[in-house]
Amino acid sequence: MNWISRDSIPPPPDPPLNGLKVVSVNMCVACAGMQNRILPTLCIVGGICAGSILFGVLVVVVSQIFTSWQSIALVMLALLPIVALVGFVFGGLFGSYLGFVNTFFTGLHDFKSERLHGFSEALKGYDVLLIQELYTTSPIKFDKRYDLQFIDLCKKHGFVYASKPAPRAWPSISMGTGLMILSKYPVVDSETLSFKNQYFAEQFGTNRGMLYAKVKVGEHLVDFFTLHTTASMGESLLKGFPDWLVNAADIAREGQFLEIGQWVRRRRTSPKAPLCVAGDFNANIRYNKNGDGSILDQRAAKIITTTMVDGLGLKDMGWRVTYGYSPPDLILTNPEAVKQGHLVGEDLIFIDPETSCGRNFRSIPWLANEEQRKVGFTHLSDHLSLAVDFYLEKEEK
Repeated sequence: MNWISRDSIPPPPDPPLNGLKVVSVNMCVACAGMQNRILPTLCIVGGICAGSILFGVLVVVVSQIFTSWQSIALVMLALLPIVALVGFVFGGLFGSYLGFVNTFFTGLHDFKSERLHGFSEALKGYDVLLIQELYTTSPIKFDKRYDLQFIDLCKKHGFVYASKPAPRAWPSISMGTGLMILSKYPVVDSETLSFKNQYFAEQFGTNRGMLYAKVKVGEHLVDFFTLHTTASMGESLLKGFPDWLVNAADIAREGQFLEIGQWVRRRRTSPKAPLCVAGDFNANIRYNKNGDGSILDQRAAKIITTTMVDGLGLKDMGWRVTYGYSPPDLILTNPEAVKQGHLVGEDLIFIDPETSCGRNFRSIPWLANEEQRKVGFTHLSDHLSLAVDFYLEKEEK
């Protein structure tokens, strides 16, 4: 079981008559040092640094064993694949360290602590928070523990139950899943799934996966899932790279979609238990400037629909634009991207229409207020959130 907080807990509130306020939030809070704005660069340079350090150490060691420079050169040439592998594996971890160096010289950072405070205030009117991208890293004792900071901030607003994911799992040596579920109602069980299908280019830096929490609302046991799958790389992080490298990410993500369906079916309390599955599916649904994009011709969306709707009998609450890159001078999502046509649907919410229903489905941009803008950021996250009023009853026919 995952860690579940139960310290100094008051009696839970009565079940709301107007539905549970449920929101799925991609917080865009990477581990300390790491910055989404320059994440690929940090990882690549971090890998070069890790490999260079190992290379220097090996040169010293080999030079103590062999006297001829020709022999030293041949041995080092033979060891180059090992050096490259170490750089590849440790690129993400060293990249987070380099982020501190970058901030020291440039003064640029992504205001993680300040945005956590902003989120705790903005989310206080909800009942259940299904969170993605709130990361910790290894070694954990040196991490800034943004996850614990956020838990403490949200406790002040009634979120006295928190389900954290299990610690990172191999092959990641840096970050775990970055998932969390906070609730104003008791969390009685929880479990983490780290996907078996991991994209090899990111698997040493993070675990893609799901987090489950069983929440007791009055007499009901409600199953909540939050998840984060591998992103499509061709139009963003690996644009211009070889097709085989880009396609490998899509293959891993499609395998993750299938795992989602299998795990929801296995972990669900019972077929009669209310159910909500939400998160960053990285569905990569492309929209034009008017936001009326076609869904069924998107391969990822087809597989999601087959898995969640056809396979599990769930209902998707709707497809919305939730992600768009900002201009280079801004770190977080810019609503002007809507006018520019950079529109992508990544995040989704599903419910079981046989046991519950959702109403007032909406997207939330989380614009920074005037005081926060003075600090230096315009948005709390680079994703819009999705929210729904979740009723513990069947949809009326």
